[in-house]
Amino acid sequence: MDEPSPIAFLTERIDAAERERDALLERAQRLELLQGSFVEIIAAPDESSLVAAAMRGAWLGLGFSRALWFRIGADEVAAQYELDGSDVVESEYGGTLPPRSSLARIAAGDSDMTTGWADDEDAPLFDTRRRYVAAAVRPPKGDAYIFYADGLNDRGQSWSIASMRELAKHAAFALERLRLAAELEQLAMHDPLTGLYNRRALMERLRRELRIVRRTSDTLAFAMIDVDDFKQINDTRGHAGGDAALVTIAQILRSCTREIDTPARFAGDEFSLILPRTDTESARSAIERIVTELRANGLSASIGVAFTTSGDDEEALMHRADEAVYAAKAAGKDGFRFSA
Repeated sequence: MDEPSPIAFLTERIDAAERERDALLERAQRLELLQGSFVEIIAAPDESSLVAAAMRGAWLGLGFSRALWFRIGADEVAAQYELDGSDVVESEYGGTLPPRSSLARIAAGDSDMTTGWADDEDAPLFDTRRRYVAAAVRPPKGDAYIFYADGLNDRGQSWSIASMRELAKHAAFALERLRLAAELEQLAMHDPLTGLYNRRALMERLRRELRIVRRTSDTLAFAMIDVDDFKQINDTRGHAGGDAALVTIAQILRSCTREIDTPARFAGDEFSLILPRTDTESARSAIERIVTELRANGLSASIGVAFTTSGDDEEALMHRADEAVYAAKAAGKDGFRFSA
């Protein structure tokens, strides 16, 4: 057999080197895209953005053709999001899995990661594509998920499979960060005893509602609610009884108002209530319901109600509501007055 000519040998070596170079360039591009996905996951402002970043990482960075994000519920494993091409959309995939499938094992907590092929007996989906990978996403608290991707062509892509685990770990960490941020926001904006908005949140909401009033010319009612003889409640029932009374008042404010209304604990034994798009008669009806419920629970309050007028800011509105509270107190308590 003739020996290959030096030119043919060199040509083959050059071709091989070019293929290797192209492969390395592609790997470098994928690594850059994957690194970007890790950054986007950690910095995501909400769950949907986090999921989109993870899916794009599986698609662009790891070479999968499809990705799905499943929520592990008490009774089913339901797909919430999917990527099949360039767009992440809400998934219309079914909410049940074959009981012996690899995804079912992850959902049951028997496995944290699984991989296989479309023709495997335990392939997770009826339309599983080529090589698939599924990894559990389990934050320390809250819901658990499954991050799934398939359509991988090359049997040698062990790097892509291992990287799916890292994407899932980053997603779990980011979900925990979002949960903690939401808890901090809850603590910053809500009264810990009653669960109502605190004074800071009330003022922010009132400023926003007043901006809406200026644009729409709707009428807004604002009520200040001062619990009558709260010191006597503490003296006779103890501080635990006083706290219980405040919790009861908060429950009454919630039950007697609409979803668009904003009850809040202003300070101590004072509460506030924002009633958007509310005229005099509607406000009277709402306040009368509150007074009736307070009496039914052995409580009373002096309530002052003010309505928006031209040029009102939050301080002016609150001042007029306070004056109406003093008028209600002067009239014998256990009732309400509208501001002049």
